[in-house]
Amino acid sequence: RFSRISYDLDTKKLNKLTMYLAVEGICDASNTVWQGLQAFADAYTDLKSHVTNIQTFLQSQTQDVSGIAQDKQAARQAMCAAALPIAKAVHAYAVKAKNNTLATSVDFSMSDLMGGRDVQSAERCQNVSAAANTNIANLASYGVTAAKLTALNGAIGAYNLLISKPRDTRAQGKTITGNVQAEFDAADVDLGIMDDLTGQITNAKFVSDYKNARTIVDT
Repeated sequence: RFSRISYDLDTKKLNKLTMYLAVEGICDASNTVWQGLQAFADAYTDLKSHVTNIQTFLQSQTQDVSGIAQDKQAARQAMCAAALPIAKAVHAYAVKAKNNTLATSVDFSMSDLMGGRDVQSAERCQNVSAAANTNIANLASYGVTAAKLTALNGAIGAYNLLISKPRDTRAQGKTITGNVQAEFDAADVDLGIMDDLTGQITNAKFVSDYKNARTIVDT
């Protein structure tokens, strides 16, 4: 099952949306009753557009971010897998050269590289790359090549691009939520106009059905 991040409407707004849809059902079923009342018809047309927008926003609000998390984890794994053999090679060279500072700086296991916060993992791999690049002239016999460093740097770059993706998705959700509220506010204005104009409609059954539909049922 996919994990999801959802910028859901609260229960009150969902109940209000249900009311909007009930009003639509009544109006659509009896459109000949109110079509001659132009102001009512205009308000209803506008209402329907806002309800459609709300439904569209709702569809976009529930976003599957499991894919983003999986992509980021896969990129982290690839980055660390590229960094580990280079770190080991640099460490071996440092031990041979009796350079304890260099040896300590790249003394990582796979769990060391993978562990910690997102940025910490990237920084460790970047440190491995920097140490190897500084000593590249001495590392050929240890199996470290410029091509391997290029591949590692590419993996680090790919991972860095994914670090902020979940946060970006949440930020987009906040924008969407603000837009939804504006649509509800506009829909309420249209309904207020329609409410005021029901006194101009002589079909008692329609008016009764309309008023019943306008009742918000708490769930």
